[in-house]
Amino acid sequence: MNLAELLEQKIFLGQEFLTWLWFLLETEGGAEVKDLGWVELTLGERLVLGPAMGADGSRVTVSGAEGSLAEAREALRQGKLVEALRVGFEIHGEEYALNLEAAELTVKSLKLPTTAALSEEPDGLEGLVLERVALLENTLKATEGLLSLFLTQRLDTIEGPQLRKAMGEWAAQEGA
Repeated sequence: MNLAELLEQKIFLGQEFLTWLWFLLETEGGAEVKDLGWVELTLGERLVLGPAMGADGSRVTVSGAEGSLAEAREALRQGKLVEALRVGFEIHGEEYALNLEAAELTVKSLKLPTTAALSEEPDGLEGLVLERVALLENTLKATEGLLSLFLTQRLDTIEGPQLRKAMGEWAAQEGA
């Protein structure tokens, strides 16, 4: 089996994870992540929903403000799952924005918090590089920590069914 076939078979995991992120940000606002503390989540201005693995149907792409979110909620109620989304993380008061894709569980783009102005001193450049590396590390820790939290809950024999039920009830809500 080649990599493309393997990814196609496992796409449901990415779809469930991204759908769970939307659920989490609307129900809890964020989560406690190891080594980072509380990570606040916000929904960005891009959301793509598609049919669950093996199901037929079209994709729904939503861009913009709250008004178009109703269309995404309706697609969710119809059984579609999130295939891509823009999500914001707030970590230690700093704001990050990521575009996540379900198919390969990848970060397609990333906006890091603003860093200090570049100094003409060589030490200033080194400090800037180290700061950017630390910000990238925070992004990876947050993303991996959230994925780990999702998998722990989803695969647990008791929490898994409870999570699926809670997500189903959340998805079925009108005007949420």
